[in-house]
Amino acid sequence: MARPNGHRSDDDLEGDPPPLRIVVPKSPLSTHRPSTSRFRLRRAGTVLASANYQDEAPGQEPGLGPDEELDARVNIHTTCGITVVDFSEDEILQTELGNVELIEFLKKAKEEWVNVRWINCNGLSWDVIQALARYGNLHRLAIEDLMNTKTRTKCDWYSDQAFLVLPLLKLIHSEDSSDPYPLTSLGAENRGNAPTTNPDGTTIGKIKTLQEYYGGPNKERIEYMEKYSSLSSKGLRVSVEQVSMFLTEDGTVISFFENSADDIEPPIFQRLESRNTILRSACDGSMILQAIIDAIIDLAFPVVQAYQDTIAELELNVLTDPSVEQSRELYILTSELSLLKSTISPVVGLVSSLKDHRKGGSFTKDLKGVEVSELTKTYLGDVDDHLLLLIDRNPPPPPKYLHLNLETMKRAADNMIDLIFNTIGMTQNESMKTLTLVTILFLPMSFLTGYFGMNFEDFPGIRNSDRFFWKIGGPILGITILFLLNGIVGKSVRQKWRKRGIRVARERRVKLMNGRGGGQG
Repeated sequence: MARPNGHRSDDDLEGDPPPLRIVVPKSPLSTHRPSTSRFRLRRAGTVLASANYQDEAPGQEPGLGPDEELDARVNIHTTCGITVVDFSEDEILQTELGNVELIEFLKKAKEEWVNVRWINCNGLSWDVIQALARYGNLHRLAIEDLMNTKTRTKCDWYSDQAFLVLPLLKLIHSEDSSDPYPLTSLGAENRGNAPTTNPDGTTIGKIKTLQEYYGGPNKERIEYMEKYSSLSSKGLRVSVEQVSMFLTEDGTVISFFENSADDIEPPIFQRLESRNTILRSACDGSMILQAIIDAIIDLAFPVVQAYQDTIAELELNVLTDPSVEQSRELYILTSELSLLKSTISPVVGLVSSLKDHRKGGSFTKDLKGVEVSELTKTYLGDVDDHLLLLIDRNPPPPPKYLHLNLETMKRAADNMIDLIFNTIGMTQNESMKTLTLVTILFLPMSFLTGYFGMNFEDFPGIRNSDRFFWKIGGPILGITILFLLNGIVGKSVRQKWRKRGIRVARERRVKLMNGRGGGQG
């Protein structure tokens, strides 16, 4: 028995010890639960099944700052081709730089005559991204999305900058997809500073085809889909890469391409060199964004045209000689068209976000903010029209663009698949009808042949000539045909009678109309 002062008697020591009670004092003014971390039981660890499908460990700090050095995501080093264009309405200066030269260049102050600075980087390398992030005070969340080359298409607005991500589609030759120094898209004239292959084996800087970009971890499926792609017979493929752009509040534009900057730069540079162009005279950073987006969308038109040519050839083959093998090609074609549409469609939302943006807001009252000029919004409307022509989400476009939309081609491919199986099914039905007709003709003959071929001891019927066989077989054959083909023959006769009635009524109507016309004359 326990004593009031907390000591135990000898009797208490002889029996079982009383259960241990832990009393945690709680203040009457406190509303928080007491901490029980000292008494928490450790749970047994489990092996995550997602280890093979997860690139990053869960629970990491969101974003990626320019001072990160130990993060595995920054282990990307590529030789980049960097172009810096400083211009105003009266002057323009273009500078070609490398990775090391850029870092030294950014330490210099921008000259006073410069109204807009465009820094265009061809390739992704952490030393370049780190220098530009410090120069433009880029947001850590935007840097993380920049490094992740499969970020969704979007437009993020921060207090002092805007961040845009969109895909770039272009048509390339099949051999270019495995070239570490890839050629530019079809029709481009110069190679430029293409990014080299990374020593760590990463895919950044390597041309990724449509199936490689969206195929996931299953390499066997990617190889199969590439082998039987609808464009493989023409020696063509579609490459996909991510383009990231920043627009800062001082009008500086920073753009990152994985390997296709040489397809975008030349036409924009040519426009900037002339003082008579709107792009040069506006001296507006948001207009540079519009020009880049417009050029990216223009590169998608040859892709859609190549698929339009392919689907036209498949349509001729299906109409002239349908086969089950063609359904495989059409299925792959439909899959690729769906991927193209899902790639291009989100760009419509990005353009709408730029058009609807208003400078300042509830969270930027005390800041200058990023401005999208009214001139830029006007020309973004033209970009929006091009996007709608590609994907056909609104009412039908003008006749000359009817062949340039993904939705129409996808519906045509689905219809051709249905046509193939319907045609094959009808062919099999016709074959079965022919076999049924032959069976009906020979069924009574087979019966009679079997009957007269019986080995009876006394069978007077076999003592007659073959005429006796046909005297019996002819009537039986006629009765069998009338009985089994009554529905088909009767239906055919009724259809012909109805058609004859319609034809006679039409001829009477035409004669009556001609008679009225002659009377009026």
